[in-house]
Amino acid sequence: MNLTLRDRARNSRTPHHQAGLTLLEMLISISLGLLLVFGIGTIFVGSNQTYRVQEENARIQEAGRYALEIIGRNLRQAGYADISIDPVATKTAFQGTPVNGVNTICPLGTPVTDLLTVQYDGRVGEQDCQANNVNAGDIVQHTFFIENNVLRCNAVRAAAAPAPPAACPAANTGVELLNNVEDLQVLYGIDITGDQSADRYTATPANWNQVVTARVCVLVRSPNIGVVAGNQNFLNCAGALGTVAAGAAFTNAADTRLRRAFVATFNLRNRVNNLP
Repeated sequence: MNLTLRDRARNSRTPHHQAGLTLLEMLISISLGLLLVFGIGTIFVGSNQTYRVQEENARIQEAGRYALEIIGRNLRQAGYADISIDPVATKTAFQGTPVNGVNTICPLGTPVTDLLTVQYDGRVGEQDCQANNVNAGDIVQHTFFIENNVLRCNAVRAAAAPAPPAACPAANTGVELLNNVEDLQVLYGIDITGDQSADRYTATPANWNQVVTARVCVLVRSPNIGVVAGNQNFLNCAGALGTVAAGAAFTNAADTRLRRAFVATFNLRNRVNNLP
């Protein structure tokens, strides 16, 4: 149907609606988009940080358990005597000091840690902590110490019981067992009454042959920095072992690493029925 001139004129005066977005609508859309991206980014960063903390904590726990397992295995073997299978052979005591400890610094300028020495009769077919073969008649001496935040073990094999070291071995002596171990502290349970149980614990026994247990603490830190925000106030080995008052039991560190003290008590099994 053809439009009349009047209809065409009326249609030409009808306003047309604007297509697209206004500037205000565009700004609102951009703002909402930015808020959404910021929210997603915040969730991602938070989840990633939580994952990092959990991962570092798992590494610390694994390292702490491993350190105590290695040291505990040696302490349980302290004073072992390789008795002949001959039924008429006489049982003799281990000729040496099964366990000994020194509070020292390895190397100079670092925090004071303990040096733990364990001795026992070796058996053919065994290896010491440095993977050296043990010969018949060898007495094996293992010394555990901290050097530059590394738990190390130095092995000595001799026909006669060597004297326990009074200071740290030379730098880089022995084998590395575990990194990121900051402290090693040991309390020794001594049997005064002869009932083969610890009557009290001390860091410096007067008679090492009275030692029947050892309470060991290792302080392990996370391999990476930036795990925690700000300073961390953590329980140190002195606090974990109960040798200091409440205020000194905690240490504040500003390097954003996680730290944890691990403690375990081990019986010197070969000291049973063999006390002086």
